[in-house]
Amino acid sequence: MILIMIVKGTKISLTRGDSAHISVSCTANGEARPFVDGETVYFTVKKSIYTEEILIQKIITTFDNGEALIKLDPSDTAGLDFVDYVYDVQVNLIDGTVATIVKPSTFSVTGEVTYD
Repeated sequence: MILIMIVKGTKISLTRGDSAHISVSCTANGEARPFVDGETVYFTVKKSIYTEEILIQKIITTFDNGEALIKLDPSDTAGLDFVDYVYDVQVNLIDGTVATIVKPSTFSVTGEVTYD
């Protein structure tokens, strides 16, 4: 089975109501920097950077081989319009550092034909 989700650079395009798994890893000074227990990765989607309402937020605190796996369920996008939204990825490191590792980027919800 082939599942389609398009990621170009940091732009994500997903058909409304589909599932998606997005793996996030990190580098520091050009070297792989795995996430560790005690750290938190936030994936947040909003209408724009100027709104407070969060449409989707995934908070990841457990990691697989140092990577954060963001799991989007069909219900996460089922009620969204077919438009471009904005998302970012923030990490709170174990030493207290807070860093946005994916700056505000486009999260496109595209049309669907089958609503089941």
